[in-house]
Amino acid sequence: MQTFLLSAHSGWRWIVMLAILVAVGYGLWGWLTKQPWSDTARKIMLFTTIAIDIQLLGGLALYVARQSWDKLNPTTVRFEHPTMMVLALALAHVVNAKVKRGEIPAARYRLMALGTIAVLVLIVVGIMRLPGNRLFGMS
Repeated sequence: MQTFLLSAHSGWRWIVMLAILVAVGYGLWGWLTKQPWSDTARKIMLFTTIAIDIQLLGGLALYVARQSWDKLNPTTVRFEHPTMMVLALALAHVVNAKVKRGEIPAARYRLMALGTIAVLVLIVVGIMRLPGNRLFGMS
């Protein structure tokens, strides 16, 4: 069960990364071309946030299955990786909420692009804190 959860958690990371890159790209495109706000942009932000939510739930399931972070690495995984991921999730929700409530399309797209870049940075740093540098590897 732990192997399945680890593989699922590790594999879902690529869905999260793809969703973030789509959100950044769409946000940059809308911002730089001065597009009116679209329902597609709203849906992209929503999907990106949901994908990160699912990733966090997978991480929590992995934690419960292992009954602690200690089996990986007592210091790095226990504090740094989960902390960075929770911060990324919180920022994603803040960005999504602010983008949803914005009034000026250019500002919404700019926040969509720059906010999701910040989320991506937090996620990459969190992944890099795992033992064995798992950014491009699988479980």
